[in-house]
Amino acid sequence: MSMSGKLRWPFISVDNSGSMTVDGASVKTLVEEFGSPLYVLSEKEIRNRMKRIKKAFPYKKLEIQYAAKCNTNLEILRIAKEEGLELDASSTGEIMLGLLAGFEPGKITFTNLHKKEEDWLFAAKIGVKAITIDAVEGIPQAEAAGKQLDKKLKIFLRINPQIKRGRYSTIHHQYGIPIKQAKFAIDKVLEQPHLELVGFHFHGSYIDNKNIHWIAAKKLLRLAKYAHDKGARIKYIDCGGGFPVQHTDKKVFQPEDMGEEFVRQFREKVAALGLPEPTLIFEPGKFIVANAGVGLVKVVSVKDLGHIKAAITDGSTYAFVPDVLAYGWHYPILPATKIHMPPEAKYHIAGCTCDDIDKIGRERKMPYLERGDILSIMDCGAYSNVMTSNFNTLKRAPMVMVKDGVARLIRRRDKYGEMFAQELDVLKLESRGELNKFTSFARQKLKVPIDELQLPEEAKPK
Repeated sequence: MSMSGKLRWPFISVDNSGSMTVDGASVKTLVEEFGSPLYVLSEKEIRNRMKRIKKAFPYKKLEIQYAAKCNTNLEILRIAKEEGLELDASSTGEIMLGLLAGFEPGKITFTNLHKKEEDWLFAAKIGVKAITIDAVEGIPQAEAAGKQLDKKLKIFLRINPQIKRGRYSTIHHQYGIPIKQAKFAIDKVLEQPHLELVGFHFHGSYIDNKNIHWIAAKKLLRLAKYAHDKGARIKYIDCGGGFPVQHTDKKVFQPEDMGEEFVRQFREKVAALGLPEPTLIFEPGKFIVANAGVGLVKVVSVKDLGHIKAAITDGSTYAFVPDVLAYGWHYPILPATKIHMPPEAKYHIAGCTCDDIDKIGRERKMPYLERGDILSIMDCGAYSNVMTSNFNTLKRAPMVMVKDGVARLIRRRDKYGEMFAQELDVLKLESRGELNKFTSFARQKLKVPIDELQLPEEAKPK
C-alpha cells in the first residue's frame, strides 16, 4: 500500500495473518459473519471528515450540509446529525430519510432539477429550510404550491455561474439557471406573493481547482446585492459541494487548503457590497464518505485466458459498484487476504453477472489469486450502493459500520420477496390464498412440485 493510500485509509491495517483489517475488524471475520459482497464503512473516518470540513472554514455563520445522495444510509445520516451537520436532500424520499434520522425539517434543504406538485407541497407543509428553484419554469410551480397552501415559501435560486477554469467547466451543466437569466429569475420570484427569496445556490460537481468555490461565490454575492437592492433579504449563500476525493497517488486539494483564504475573501466581498453577513453553506458528500468505504468481494474462480487471467468474484458492477459502468470509475483494488504478497500477474477482476462488460477492474497487478481470496475495492463509500440495481435478479449487498473492531449491520442484504414485490402486487392470481401458496413455494426452494400449487392456467409454465 502506497504512502498516499496510508494517508487516505488511516483505518486500514494488517493483522498477524497478513490480512487486512478495517478499524480493527478482520476482513475474514467480516465476510464470515455478514457474507460477501459486503460494504464496510469506518465510523471514525466519517466523523473525522465531518469535523475537518467544519473546522476548515473559520466563519461564524457556517452551515455544513451532508449531501445525502452520495450515501443515504440512515446510520450515516444519524451520524451527520450527531456531528452538527444539516442535510442537503435531492428528493422527497431523501427528505423522509432525513426525518427518520432525526433531522428537524428546518435543517433540511430541498435541491434538485425537477419537483412534482406533491413534492413542492410536501416540502412546504413540513417546513424545510428552503426549496431550491433550478429553472425559471419552476417559479410558477413554486408560486402555485404556496398559493394552494396559503403560505410563503422560502426559496433558493440555483445559478449556473458559467465558470470555465482549466479542465473544470459548468458551461454545459444542466444544473441551475444560466447566469445570463439570473436577474430575470430574481425579478420573477420577487413578483410572486407566495415566494420569499432567501438565498442563492451553486452546484459544484467534481471540482479540481480550489479557487472554483470562490469564483462561484463572488458571482452569487453580486446577485445577492442585486436582490438586496430590490428589497429581498438574502440570508444564505450556498456554495454546494464537489470537493475532490483522492482515488490515486495524485494529490488533490483538501478543504483545509482553501478554507481560511475563502472566508477572508468572502467577508471582504460581503463588506464591499454593503450586504448583511449571510450564512455560508457547503454541501460535502463524496469528501465525507467515499474514502471511508471499502467493498469486500470473494474470488470464486480463476481463469487463464492466455493473454491475461480473469478472477471471477461474487460481486458485480451492476449490483455493487455500478459507477464503473456509469462513468468509467477506477477503483483501487487490494488483495485483502494477501496484502503483503508481491504482485505476480495481471488480472481482469470480473463480476458474476452474465454480461461481458461486468469488469470491476481491468489489468490489475495481483499476487496469484485463488478461490476464496478476498479482494477489497477501496474508496467506494460514495455513490456505489445508491446506484446499484438488481440486474440478473441479484440481491444488493449489506452494509456494516465498524468502530474499534466492532461491526454492526446498518443495511441488510435484499430479500427476494422485496425484489419481486412490485410485480407480485399486480400479478393476476385468483385469490389471496394462491398468492400465499406462491410465496410459500418460493420459500421452500422448489421442494413442492409446481403442479401442486394450483396456479391459474395463465401462470402455469407451458
